[in-house]
Amino acid sequence: MILPLGTDRPLRRPTLVNHILILFNVAAFCLCAALTGFADKEFGWVVRTFGLSREHMDWWRWITYAFVHADLLHILGNLLFLWVFGPTVEDRLGRIGYVVFVLLGAAAAGAGHIAASKFALVVGASGVVSGVTGAFLILCPRANIRTFVFFILIGVFNIPALWYIAFCIARDVIGFGHGSRDVSYAAHLGGYVFGASIALLLLATKILAREDYDVFYMIRQARRRREINEAVREGQQRQYRGAGSVDTKAKRGKAVIEIPEVPIEIASARAALSAALSGGDREGVVTHYRTLTTAVDAAKASKQNFNAALEVMPSRAQLDCANRLFELGERALAARAYRGFLNQYERDPQAGVVRVMLALLMVRYLEQRDQARGVLDDAIRVLTERGNDDEHLSLARSLLAEIGPKQQAT
Repeated sequence: MILPLGTDRPLRRPTLVNHILILFNVAAFCLCAALTGFADKEFGWVVRTFGLSREHMDWWRWITYAFVHADLLHILGNLLFLWVFGPTVEDRLGRIGYVVFVLLGAAAAGAGHIAASKFALVVGASGVVSGVTGAFLILCPRANIRTFVFFILIGVFNIPALWYIAFCIARDVIGFGHGSRDVSYAAHLGGYVFGASIALLLLATKILAREDYDVFYMIRQARRRREINEAVREGQQRQYRGAGSVDTKAKRGKAVIEIPEVPIEIASARAALSAALSGGDREGVVTHYRTLTTAVDAAKASKQNFNAALEVMPSRAQLDCANRLFELGERALAARAYRGFLNQYERDPQAGVVRVMLALLMVRYLEQRDQARGVLDDAIRVLTERGNDDEHLSLARSLLAEIGPKQQAT
């Protein structure tokens, strides 16, 4: 037995629609129990009236079948998953969007059942729940699911959503392959496909704003980790290149390029910082970035030709690091991270926004108003050329007005 109890993804607004949906299911179940007692004849009439099949495709059945449950375990299992995963999906889609999503999800799951079964009537919210779970998989694969486990081990454990939901999908795929007269695995799979596809489409088109939990962030972080690992491996390889091999190449008349070594302290700090960024470890970002800058400063002091660019991460990781530092109130470190980004990625599409963020820190927190003027001039020029970011352009002009006119010596 592996039951979900909750998630660690925080909500931005109170849950409403999901709770109403649960109440509707409970009310329908209680009404059905009171009127039929789940006796074969009476309950059979309910299934034939509200259930969905190829022979029973009246328009209302595409919705009503999802509110009919065969027994107490049937409804408790569905509502538990809806209670755990529904609030997050509602929070991301909005209340009206979630209503539309649930109704379409019921129809999509019903279509999956009809495609796989010729005559059997389907009832229950399992397909809707699968749609919600599939959407959660795309929207929050990096969340953790608090899970009660009663199988060899007994206790409550945090399991990554990616693994937990993948297990649920694999279980339904196996069930579909073996076939079942009592469970419509095709409705479950239809729900998963619908929920995941809609969430993926909304994120890909940016109709739905992306966040640190979603699948696109996970892909970006995987790419960053790969870049960092490659940089660390390259640095380690450089350390092991001996002078003998250089001398041999020189004797052969080949050009030799002297590549600076990457101190192991810096390589380790970069790797740790990358892990903290990809793992969402906010405090770790502060600790490891401070360690990295300290190691870089020490290396600069001891080596005249030290490559200061080793302090800068790949562009997206560097920007993510700077933004995290800003959010956590580490203003001096955030300013240093933004400067590092601009030094290495001056032509990056985000360079104008980064200049505004750096200037904001300089003007309002670091008492560097005079130095901020040039940063803001560059920011306004870049943002005006791009012409697609009125919000940051307005902030840049506001900060420039806040500094006031340039003082001239008399």
